[in-house]
This record gives sequence, structure tokens and C-alpha cells, in this order.
Amino acid sequence: MNVRVVLFGLLRQKAGFERGDVELEQGATVADLLARLGLPDRVDVWALVNGRRASRDTALSDGAEVQFFQPVGGG
Repeated sequence: MNVRVVLFGLLRQKAGFERGDVELEQGATVADLLARLGLPDRVDVWALVNGRRASRDTALSDGAEVQFFQPVGGG
């Protein structure tokens, strides 16, 4: 299956691209996609799948759009 990936912030640099299509095995999860992108498990990211917040164990479907953000803090 193919999913559309959009990366924001420093994740663009870590993965080496901003947006594109990624092919995954059927039944793959957000965690599987992160691994495919070469982003380590310890990286703190927020994922949106088709515009809704998703956890790392959320299953992906063909044609889904997945956006990854790193949380920002300030003070």
C-alpha cells in the first residue's frame, strides 16, 4: 500500500525530504512508517492520519495522508 507523508520542522532534515509517497506492507502502523523513514523510536513526534491525531500503533490504510510534527515548547 502507499501512504502520503508530510514532515514538518527538523523531521524534514532527519528523513531527508518534506513530502512524498511511501510504500508499506498491508497492515503497517505509524510506528512501521517511522521506522521506514529512518526516524528512531525515541524521537518524540505527533502524528496525524487523515487530519486526526494518531498513536504509533494506529494501522494505516492505502492512500492515507500521514503528517509528522515534533512538539514545541516554550516559556
